[in-house]
Amino acid sequence: MSVTKKHSAKAARAARVRELQQKVHDKEYMEAAIQRIALVLSRKLVENHTTRTS
Repeated sequence: MSVTKKHSAKAARAARVRELQQKVHDKEYMEAAIQRIALVLSRKLVENHTTRTS
C-alpha cells in the first residue's frame, strides 16, 4: 500500500471515529439506537421461541 493510500485510509478512519463520537454524545441518537437494538433482540427472541415450540 502506498503512503498516499495509507494516509487516505487513516484520514477516513479518523473522520469515521469523529462521526461516531458525535453520535455517542447525541442523546436522541443513542435512545433511537437502543430502541432499534431492543426491537431486533425482541424479534429474535420471539422467532427462537416460536421455532422451539413448533
